[in-house]
Amino acid sequence: MTRVSLNPKKRTSAARLADSMLLLGLGVAFVYWVVASLIFALTSENGTFIHQFFNPGLNEVLSRLLVLCFFMIFGSHVGYTIRQRQKADEALAGSEEKHRTIIENIEDGYFEMDSTGQFTIFNESFRKITGYEAEQLHQLDYRRLLTPAETEKVLGSFDKVTRTGRAIKDLGFVIVRKDGARRWVETSVSPIDGTHGQPDGYRGILRDVTRRRQADALKQEKMAAEAASRSKSEFLANMSHEIRTPLNAIIGLVELLLGSSLSREQQEDLKVVQSAAYALLSVINDILDFSKIEAGKLELERSPFNLRDFLGEALKILAVKAHEKNLELAYRVAPDVPDRLVGDHHRFRQVLLNLIGNALKFTDFGEIIVFAQCQSLEGNRLMLHVAVRDTGVGIPTGKQVLIFEAFRQADGSTTRKYGGTGLGLAVSAQLVNLMGGQIGVKSVLGKGSIFHFTIAFDVESKGAVGAEVPDEIDLSGLRILVVDDNATHLKILCEMLTSWKMVPKPAASAAEGNALLKKMGKGGVGFDMALIDSGLPQSDARSLVRQIKEEGGHAARIILMLTTTAAAKETARFNDADVGMVVTKPIRPSDLLDAITKVLSMEKMSTEKREDESGSDQKPSLPPLNILVAEDTPFNQKYIRRLLDSWQCRATIVENGRLAIETLAKQDFDLVLMDVQMPEMDGLTATARIRELEKHTSRHVPIIAMTAHAMRGDRERCIEAGMDDYVSKPISSSTLLEAICRVVPLSVREAGSASAAEPLESADDAGELAALLEAFNNDGAFFKDVADMFIADYPPMVETVNKAIAEEDGALLSRTAHALKGMARNFQVDGAADAARQLELLADQEQFETAQDLSRRLADELAKFERRLKQMVTRVSGQ
Repeated sequence: MTRVSLNPKKRTSAARLADSMLLLGLGVAFVYWVVASLIFALTSENGTFIHQFFNPGLNEVLSRLLVLCFFMIFGSHVGYTIRQRQKADEALAGSEEKHRTIIENIEDGYFEMDSTGQFTIFNESFRKITGYEAEQLHQLDYRRLLTPAETEKVLGSFDKVTRTGRAIKDLGFVIVRKDGARRWVETSVSPIDGTHGQPDGYRGILRDVTRRRQADALKQEKMAAEAASRSKSEFLANMSHEIRTPLNAIIGLVELLLGSSLSREQQEDLKVVQSAAYALLSVINDILDFSKIEAGKLELERSPFNLRDFLGEALKILAVKAHEKNLELAYRVAPDVPDRLVGDHHRFRQVLLNLIGNALKFTDFGEIIVFAQCQSLEGNRLMLHVAVRDTGVGIPTGKQVLIFEAFRQADGSTTRKYGGTGLGLAVSAQLVNLMGGQIGVKSVLGKGSIFHFTIAFDVESKGAVGAEVPDEIDLSGLRILVVDDNATHLKILCEMLTSWKMVPKPAASAAEGNALLKKMGKGGVGFDMALIDSGLPQSDARSLVRQIKEEGGHAARIILMLTTTAAAKETARFNDADVGMVVTKPIRPSDLLDAITKVLSMEKMSTEKREDESGSDQKPSLPPLNILVAEDTPFNQKYIRRLLDSWQCRATIVENGRLAIETLAKQDFDLVLMDVQMPEMDGLTATARIRELEKHTSRHVPIIAMTAHAMRGDRERCIEAGMDDYVSKPISSSTLLEAICRVVPLSVREAGSASAAEPLESADDAGELAALLEAFNNDGAFFKDVADMFIADYPPMVETVNKAIAEEDGALLSRTAHALKGMARNFQVDGAADAARQLELLADQEQFETAQDLSRRLADELAKFERRLKQMVTRVSGQ
């Protein structure tokens, strides 16, 4: 930067000159006084120099004083003028220094150039922006900095400044640095005024805006990506609906047809169709999950679950496919792993089933074993390590990283040989990462693979570790014969039994089992129980059972059979062989423990009682409900109608939400099945209108959403609209049945079930009836009247209990529970009375979460007693 400044020496001499001007004036006046005295002495006849100098006349004195004053005033004025000029120069130099400092330190470049385009002044920032040295810039024409595309625009702007004499602002263009790099800049240019009103040059500020331009470009790209993501999400939602809707009809109708009388060939063909439909549904789910994870829209849930039971249930889903290939499918959980965990077990199941499904696909013989162990446990935070080991084809070392990438498989030919999209492992890897873990694989080609992953869970403080033996049952010391030809599964079974303090004796074949039986028999000590794998080769399992039964004695006390299927035919065959209990593989610890305790407690139970026990897993039945179905798709209408007809329910079909509202206004229904996406009026709007109309009545009709949407938040939107539950398409009959049982009031279900189904319990217990009649003074009419009042009054009271719990109204809950307790005791229903008493206590303590379970128990106890009571009333009336 060029700058103007004063020389310090000049400043000092000027100050001295200003200070000596007064003395100079006095000196000049003194010289004048001497000269005037000398001249007067030379020209006067009577005077001398001394006389004239010291004793002049009055006129001389006045003239000399006048001259003296003149020179003094002159000197003083000259000194003042010099001082003012000095101050002005110093102020100018300070201002120049200030502006020079500002310009030198700003981040923007400052420049001045003459009318020919040569740079005359510039700061350091300008030099850095352009990349040239100072000497080079002094000799550089500014046109050298411009790109050919920008030259015309910039020259035109400078010409405009010259013509108008006005500054321009925010002129943007691209410059080329010395190193060839291009930078986006913005400049403001103003003219430097010259003579005759014409500018002599230009000055301006140059700002490098490359980063801002890049940030703006990134922002635009982000906005474009977000718009594309929204479009993709909308497309996926629509695609999900359009594909799942016909799939719902295909899967549903195939399920109905498989339940009808068909030939073997027809059933096989339908099973192929069903398998293909589920395969297509799996592909759709993988694509949707992958897209949601990629878009960052997949949310994890948090809910408690039992790890050991969860793993058993997950493996049972694929058990049939494994056993069809004669593969052993089992799991082992290390004893130190907590059982009660909190996390997203749905996504955990998805990862687990994907890995097991892959193992089934690539394994033709051997076994698939799932291992779960504790990697770390800090406080209530568990890092669970899970491994899926198979004896399949294995994966080449160079391909083990690629398989976790989307649409990639270990070998391109496997897509044709084994099928699959290559998305499963990619989705699993991303899910594991979302849940705070990692996934990997170890494999040896031709020997099998071990897929392992970690997931973080919270440990519920009240959860128990593993299956616990009831206090009233003592299993310690029981001698158990365990026969299984799979070494891994045999070890897992023995570990389970040992954890319950039992004494297992393993045998890898029927021959070894026989040898152990004979050995124990010679010692006079038999086995308390035998666990035998029904899949032993060459019918060894049945021959071993027969041998044990023929030997009799202590060895034949109890036999527990393990089977690969829970089909009724297999169960009946084993029961005919006098097997105490049948447990289905994969074996859950809780199932095995339940079976052992039941066999021990029911050793002398009749065959009829055992059949009741084996049939306890049947699906719940529905009464003949009156159901309104809002569904616009014809084949979905047909499927729903056929399904409801099979449940002896009455179905009224409408095509949209508007017709559903009109139909509800004309007729009462027990339930509404509402499709979400329909023409004219969708299901969410229709539900909101229905709930608005119900505010003027005391009625609430349950509404279940049926939707082919599978995106995040669909369930929440349905619940917020006023729906009571939600099922996604394709609709599973069991899922829909469970949803109906959840939302239909208990009084409606029980009333219908009592008239539609056969009595579940006998009412011919003369002891119970006699005791009740005695309590009512053996007055049958009085008993009948009070019983009728009980049957009419308790259902609304149960509804009041549920309402009080939902609204957390402790006073209402306490009053109603107290009244129900008195009613139950009048009829000697001890189970219901005890539940009502506990509800009353919980109401006082405001423990509403625990009260929900007690409310269901109370309702079940009263419903069971109601059926018996009706039969007792009928019997009393007939007497």
